[in-house]
This record gives sequence, C-alpha cells and structure tokens, in this order.
Amino acid sequence: MGGIYRTEQSAGIDGGGPVDPLSAVRFGIPRRPRRYVDRPRLNKRLDDGAERPLTLVSAPAGSGKTALVAAWAAARHAATGHGMAWLTLEEQDAPAAMFWADVVEALRRQGVVLAGARDDSADAHSQLLTELATALARRTRPVTLVLDGYEVAAAERSSDLDFLLQHSDQRLRVVILTRVDPALPLLRYRQAGIITEVRMADLAFTEEETARLMQLSAISLCGDSVAALTSRTRGWAVGLRFASMYLERGDDPDEAVAHLAGDSGNIAQYLTVEMLRTQSVDVRSLLLRTSVVDVLQPGLIEELAGPSAGETLRSLAAGNVLVEPLPEHPGWYRYHPFLRDLLRAELAYESPRQRRQLLKTAADWFARQGLLEAAVGLASEAGAWSDASAYVVDGLAIGEVLLGDDSSGVYVTLRKMPPDVADPAATVVRAALALTDHDTAWCAHELEQACRSPAPESDHDHAVELAADIVRATSSALTGDPRTALLADLAEQKLGTLDQQKVAAHPELALLVRAVKARSLLQDGDIAGARAALIAAVDAEAPGYESLTAACLGYLALLDSSEGALRCAHEWAARSVALTECAGVLADGPLAAVEIALAGVSIERHELRAGDDHVRAAMRSFDACDEPVLRAQAAVVQARLLEARGALDEAMALVEEAAGSPGIDTGWPVRPLQVEAAKLMVAQGWPDEAARMIERLDDSGDAVSTLVLGHAHLQRQDWTGVAASASSILAQGNDMPLQATVGARLLEAAYELHRGSPGRARTAVADAVRLARPEELRRPFWEAAPAVRHLLESDPELVGQNTWLRPVLGPRTRTVRIRTGSPPGRADTEPIIEPLTPKEIEVLGHLSELLTTEEIALEMYVSVNTVRTHIRNILRKLAVSRRNEAVRRARALSLIPA
Repeated sequence: MGGIYRTEQSAGIDGGGPVDPLSAVRFGIPRRPRRYVDRPRLNKRLDDGAERPLTLVSAPAGSGKTALVAAWAAARHAATGHGMAWLTLEEQDAPAAMFWADVVEALRRQGVVLAGARDDSADAHSQLLTELATALARRTRPVTLVLDGYEVAAAERSSDLDFLLQHSDQRLRVVILTRVDPALPLLRYRQAGIITEVRMADLAFTEEETARLMQLSAISLCGDSVAALTSRTRGWAVGLRFASMYLERGDDPDEAVAHLAGDSGNIAQYLTVEMLRTQSVDVRSLLLRTSVVDVLQPGLIEELAGPSAGETLRSLAAGNVLVEPLPEHPGWYRYHPFLRDLLRAELAYESPRQRRQLLKTAADWFARQGLLEAAVGLASEAGAWSDASAYVVDGLAIGEVLLGDDSSGVYVTLRKMPPDVADPAATVVRAALALTDHDTAWCAHELEQACRSPAPESDHDHAVELAADIVRATSSALTGDPRTALLADLAEQKLGTLDQQKVAAHPELALLVRAVKARSLLQDGDIAGARAALIAAVDAEAPGYESLTAACLGYLALLDSSEGALRCAHEWAARSVALTECAGVLADGPLAAVEIALAGVSIERHELRAGDDHVRAAMRSFDACDEPVLRAQAAVVQARLLEARGALDEAMALVEEAAGSPGIDTGWPVRPLQVEAAKLMVAQGWPDEAARMIERLDDSGDAVSTLVLGHAHLQRQDWTGVAASASSILAQGNDMPLQATVGARLLEAAYELHRGSPGRARTAVADAVRLARPEELRRPFWEAAPAVRHLLESDPELVGQNTWLRPVLGPRTRTVRIRTGSPPGRADTEPIIEPLTPKEIEVLGHLSELLTTEEIALEMYVSVNTVRTHIRNILRKLAVSRRNEAVRRARALSLIPA
C-alpha cells in the first residue's frame, strides 16, 4: 500500500485480530474536529443511505464531508456495535491492484475474507471482483465501505465498483466522499432508487448550526450577525471555521462580520491552494473575467469569456469548484462570495485596465437587456459615469430617478456621481437628483448646463432633451411656475413621438408628467383640467410607483368632496388607501389628501365626530407635506367644523392665518379660504363686509361665491339680491358643485316664503332634498335660513321619506345679529412702534380683504416686491409676525376704516 492509499478503521471497530502499530495509524476513522457541531438532519440522511447500496457525498473542498461522515460512523458504531471500513485515497493514478488490495484489506477487517493469492493479470482482477462479490453476498448482514477522496480514483475503478454493487446481493454499502461526481451510472441508480445523495446545499450550515459553531468557539453574535455570516459564507464549513478564527481576534465580532471577505488571510490561501492552482490557465482566465458580476447568465457569459465559457462553467459546477448553478434558471451560475472576492482582488491587481473594460462590457450587456440597475451599478464601479447617465436617459428611466427613494438601486448609485462629469446626460441626471432634494436652484443650474449642448441630432440627443423637459416641468411645478402645464404638455407630446413599446415599459413617465400637469392646473384653479389630468395619470397604471398614483387618487377624492360628489370621493379615497396598503408604502402627501377629502365628506354629511378624526389624521401627515392646495383645503374643513359647533371667531382666525401662510397666499389655493372667510363673516353678522369681499374676488361665475353672496343678501333681507343669486347659480346647470345647487334651491325657498308662496317654497325644498339624497348631503340644510328649516321640519311627508336628514333637523341655538361697521379686532391698543405711511395703511386695507400679494400689486399699480416691502414694514411697526395678526391689531387701533 506504501502510502498510495490510506486504509483506515477506528480502533475497536474492526473485525478483530492483532493490529500492528503502522496499520493502527492507517486503519482508523478520522477523529472528528475539536469544535464539531452535531448535525442530526444530516445524520438521518446518512442513516437512510445506509439502507441503500450507495451514498454519494459530493461537495467542494472544505465542505465538511469527512468530518460529517466520520462523526456519523463513530456514532453508528457506538449505537449498533457494527463497524465499517474506511479507505482514504491520497494519490491519483494508483494502480488498480493497489486500490483493490486496500479494499480487500479493509473488508477483511470486517470479516469478508478471500482465500488464496492472485497475480496482477486481467483475469486475476476479474476473478478477484467475482470472489469479492460472492463473499459479500454470503454475509448475513451488509458491510459498509467508506471511500474518502474518491475524486482521485481513475474512471475504471468506478466500473469495477458498479460491478461489485450489482453482484453482491445488496450486502455491500458504499459511502463515497468526493469533490467530483464519480463516473458511475448515477442516473440509473436514481431511477432504481438505490442511491442517497448529500451535496453542498445539504452540507451548508444553517443559521442555527452556525450559531452553535460560534458558541463552541466562544464567539457571541447577535441573530442578525449570525444570519449575515451564514449568508456570506453560504454555510461553507471551512469558510465558517476561518471566519471564527478571524472573529476571535476582534473586539466586536458583530461589526467584524461585515468586513469578512475571501481576498485575504487564511480563506484566500485555502482557496488559492485548493481551487485556483488546480485549474488550467484557460479556466483561471475564465474565472477572473467572469468574476466582475454577481450572477452569470447565458449571453453575458459568452460576452465576457467567449463562446465556450458556458460549457466550461457547467463542468466547473459539476466539479464542485464553488461554482453554484441556480436551479430556478438553467444555465445561470454564481460564485461563492469568498471565491468571488478572491477573483476580483486578483483581477484588480493583475490588470486594472482589463477589469474596467470587463465592467463596461457587462454594463453594456445589461443595458441592452433593459436591466438598468445592474447596468448603472457596473458602470459606476468602472467609473464610467457618462455611460451610467446615458443608460438612464436612453432607457427613459429619468422618471425612476425623479420618483426614486432609498430603496431604488439606480437612485442610490447615481447619488454618488461626481459633480465634475460634464456630459449632458449626466447634468440632466444631476438636475433630477437635485430636485429630489427640493433644491430647485441647483436643478435649474444643471439644466442650464445641459441646454448649452448643440441641437439634438442622434437618438441619444433627443433622449437627453426629453429627459431635460420632464425634469424642467417637474421643477416648475414645485416653484409654482405658470408655464408648468405647457411644459408638461410638451413633454407628453415628445413621449408620443417615441417608440411606444419602449414608452409602455416606463408608465411612470406618463404618470409623472400628468401628475405634474394636474398640480399646476389645480394651482391655477382649472379644476376641470386638473381632474382630467389626474384621471389620465391614474390610468397610466405604473407598478412600483403606487405612492404617486395614490396621491392622484387622493386629489381626485379631494376635488369630488369639494364639489359634493361624496360617494365618488369616498371611492377614490378607498382606492388610494387600498393601493398604499397593498404596495406596502406610506406616503404623507397622499394620506393627507385622502384624510382631508374624507373630512370634507363627513362635514358635508354633518358627521362631525368622523370629521374630527379625519382632520386629526391629516394633521399628523402635514409634517412632511408642504403642498399649498392641501394646506388650504385642510384649513377650510377645519373652519367648517368649528363653524358647525358655533366657534366662529376661532374659525375666522384659522382661515386668516392660513390665507397668509407662505405658498397659500398666492394663486388659486387662497380662493377657497377667501370664500370661506366671507361665509364666516355672514355667520358672524357682517353681511356688508362679506359682500364686499366676494365682489372683490371678481369671480361672478363661481357658484360657491355666488351662494355666499346670496346668504349675505338674505341676512340683509335684500330679496332682490337673494333671487338674483339663486337664479344665477341655477342657470349654470348641473355642472356646478352640488352644495351650490342645493343651497340655491334653499335660497329660492327663502325668497318664495318671503313672497308668501309656501307652495313654491316647498317645491324648492323638495327639489333640494331630491338632489341631496343620493349623496346624503346635509350641510346646506343645517345652514339654511330658519324659515326654510321650519318649513322642512314641519312637513311630515318630506321628513318621513328622508330620515337621512334627521341629524340636521331640530332647533339650533345660534342666532345671528346683523352688525354694522368693521369686524372687531383684538383688544390690543398698545401704541405702535412707528407711524404707518399712507401706502402701508392702504396695503393693510387690502390684507384685511384677504387679497394676495399679486392682487394688491395690481390694485396699487406697484411691483410685487414693493408690496412685500410694505408688508415687512407693517409687521415690524405693529410688532407682529403674521399678516392676520397685523390686520387684527390695525382694526383694534382703528387704522383700517370700516
């Protein structure tokens, strides 16, 4: 035997007879490691295999094959008293006679005895196999033979072993430990059910086994670190052993796990000796070239390493060289993380230029497949930021950047881009990134750099121009630029000129452009246009961008709530909530819009407690929401809640403060607040001032404003004005907000009662009830004139057929006294710091009417900046910090005339 093979059998396990000192060394099952983790799940697998002729344990070096089977053999002997022969193959190309002589000797020690001597002829070898099979078949119980290191055995040994397995009447149990599958008919064995296989996936340590191994090494790790260590090593036994040695040296094992790699230390040395040095020059080159990516797939493999690379990788995977096939994707492979670390380190050291080129080659391949995150990641690793930006722009992925968050790999990678990359695509991408930080000034700077490029000629140039248009439109929406809707239309038109199959792959672009357009139209007061844009945005159906879709649904709910379409508002809100919950996202803006809309629905139905709940929920979302439209609408619903409870002064203070807030004091958002303020003035008994405010709005076509003016006329008993207001609203048809139409009918009823026509009045009330019933709209009836409410409450037929109105029927405690002059301010008559100029007093008068800065500038024929200067001086002189406080103090000091 002479050291060619080592036949081993544990002391006390062999069949008996004296053993010389040399054979005692050779014939012993390897001792299990000092820090060995018992693995019952694998022991059971081996126990099951012991009932079949063949157990194959095939896995890469260092997988723990020998330790596992040795521990199992010792435990089995201790439990049953049955021994087993153990033969370790140590050198390749050993003569067949040597191999079989060791097998015979190992089996002899288990009581399988052959008589007579033999020569080395072929006939003698055949006779040996026949006699051995016969001797095994005569046994009353099977004998187990372990062949460790079988990868060094020649192929013809496998045919002899197959003969022995077939002709020993299943009295031979063979356990093969190998790094490479043997040349045995494994498929036939599987079909016959006579083989048990234990492979790398089975030998890999579980998290529980890893934790026990670390405990044996006196290393304390938290659960997350154990999971990370198991994932990083893929449960590879020797990797865990070297990892434990590394972790033992550190003061913080949990932190050290994150720095564990295979490109240095014992792990690198082991991989170099056991893996790389055993490969040919060509195979080593293939491993290096393909190590630049995490997962290899057909097409990419050939791109990196040539047409035959796929077949080579298949052979390496079968040869257990830490090349793992992905079962769910035939032809796909990945390297063990430690092997990949080592290969990448060697490639970077040997040829950094080749490494960069391979990264760019892989990035180009991924970009052609539409796999943007991988393409951008590899290009950034190569330092090719212009390429990374081009992938984003050419791939129509600028929306992915604009809508990105920390969970987006593309977004996170691009944020690392240096500021000195001057490529036009890179400047557009940086502009988009600036916009995600709400840095509109830097966004404009980057876009200006991009616009300096020559007129577009290539497809790439046109893609850059489109991306710039989309970023510019989005930025304009944030700054309140009146050109936003036009810019959004321009971007959408350009999208229509592109390959629609490519555009369809990025529905987030249509979603974003339409949402931007809707925001601009809403800010400008174009409600119909905003609604159409919001519906178109929702119809874009962009998976992965549920947050923005939910925002559009929330705004649709808000619009319908404000126009009395309460059921539709509730449905939009429910869709928004369901979408965010289903996608697992929580967006503050959409949630606020939904809650404000639902608060509006509750208030219109006079369900005040539910309204309170929704308002509180909306307020919790406002920490991260700076949308003027939402804040204005929130103030409106809060004021209506306060008004419904009789807290008129508090409601007015809230409206005035909101109307002077930055972002709300300009454009359309302030208009609902101005109308609400006028309505509160009517409720407080100041109809003349309310009428003046409505008239100053110069919006005679607005039905809600006209309704407030009608109530002011009603309070002044200007019956001609009441009739004119009601007629003006009703003449506009059914396109008006339902609240205005129902309110106009109730104004008409009040007018008819004044004229002494109760029949006509009842018809008007019945018509109002009929219109309001589908939506259960109650607020107009709560706010109706006392005579109209009395008419309704005293009509048993109307009340009996409309029980849904009962929450707003019954006596009201609030009475309104008509007042003259100007609404009172606060009782603060402390002297002012410095007298106000006539122009500043004029500005104060306009502020008391809730005019915006722009509107004041138009009234006074001065610039907006001049008005702002006056306002700053007013605040300073009156020692206040807000516009509404300045108005109150000015009234208290009689600075503003009635």
